[in-house]
This record gives sequence, C-alpha cells and structure tokens, in this order.
Amino acid sequence: MYMKKIILLATCFSLIAAVSFAQRPAAAKPKSTPSEDTIQYSLGVYMMQQLLAKTGFLVTDANLFKKAIDDVINKKPLMVNPATTEARLLAYQDIYQSEKNRRLEVLLMDKVKQEKGFTALPSGVYYSVVKAGTGIRPSAIDTVILNVICTLPDGTEVDNFNKTKQSYMSLAGEMIPGLKDVLFRMGEGAIVRAIIPAAQAYGSQGTTTIPKYSAVIYDVALVSVRQAK
Repeated sequence: MYMKKIILLATCFSLIAAVSFAQRPAAAKPKSTPSEDTIQYSLGVYMMQQLLAKTGFLVTDANLFKKAIDDVINKKPLMVNPATTEARLLAYQDIYQSEKNRRLEVLLMDKVKQEKGFTALPSGVYYSVVKAGTGIRPSAIDTVILNVICTLPDGTEVDNFNKTKQSYMSLAGEMIPGLKDVLFRMGEGAIVRAIIPAAQAYGSQGTTTIPKYSAVIYDVALVSVRQAK
C-alpha cells in the first residue's frame, strides 16, 4: 500500500516535470495548432486526475496550487524545499486516509444500529444470521473452511468467493478478533454477515488490500468444521 502511494505520487511529479519541459519558452516558437492545444489541455486534465482523484487530495486554495505549478514551470524560487515535498504529501495522505476511514466506520455503525436483524456483541461487532447452521460450532483449535465476501465501508470489494471460487481454510483461533467473535457463535453450514470495526479487524496496520483504521464487512459461509483430535 505504501509503495503504491509512492509510485503514484512519483508519477504525478514526473507529469509536472513533463509539463515544465514541454512549456519552456523557446525562441521563435511557432503558434500552436488546435491539436497541440488539445494535447496540452489533456495533459493538464490527466495530471489532475492522477494527483487528485487517485490520491484523495483536495485543492482548498486554488491560488496557492496554481502558483506552485507556475513556479515549477517558470523555474522560480519555490516556497518549500522540493526535496521534502514527497515525504510531506505522503504523511498528509496517510493522515487524511486514516481520518476518512474512521468517519466511514462511524457512519457504517450508525447505519447498522438502525437496521433490524443485527445482534451487537460487547466487542463492538455486529452480526446478522442469513442462514442458521445445523452443525457443530468451532473452537479455537478447530480447522474451518470458509467462503467469504469482504467489502469495505465505501463499497470497495476486497474479496468475493462468488467470483474467485476460492475457499479459505484456517484454524478458527487464528482469524481476526472480530471474525472469531462471530465464528464461535456459528454452527457448521451457517451464513452470517459481520460488521467488524477496525479495532477488531486490522487496526492501525491494515493489509495490502485493507487500509489502516478501516472497518470491514464480511459475508461468511461456514462450510465445514474439522475438529482437532
């Protein structure tokens, strides 16, 4: 996740450099054609799409933002040390995304509290039984086979058994805390939806696919339980 952010920002900085190179004043430069103007405008649009839409940044001061671009293009003295800009933006992006995920979790939990059919657990996890299981309930040392659909609060799909057709096999006790909390209440054959806050999921660490401080929504089918001998 961290490396992806660095690569993305590096791409944006490369685009700014490309704009700077392309717009350097040249002697006796012929008037640009409509086609060239379109390319220059498209380059600006693409740069903004990469920098803003894909990083989560917002332009809150258009004048400062435009001044920075003009200063780079025209090689004027910069108001910040260019050697520290990437680190500064990455740190800001990390804070912004973490706060965004916390807000999404609050909205998700508030919504779930208003829905019927969910049971609240002391851990802060909510779950709803889609299909009751008739088999045994797993213990921490039992092996379980699960079919999983995992979604983030903003609708991003992390995993979907219906598409991958890949089940998971694991010791029940090795699951994330929030999932164990629900799993130990399921009988073999059950299907549940679990709403798990970040503190009971991947917390401040996240994973390569689940951001830091993100709640997760799991639709879980407990296919089988293999009891430890």
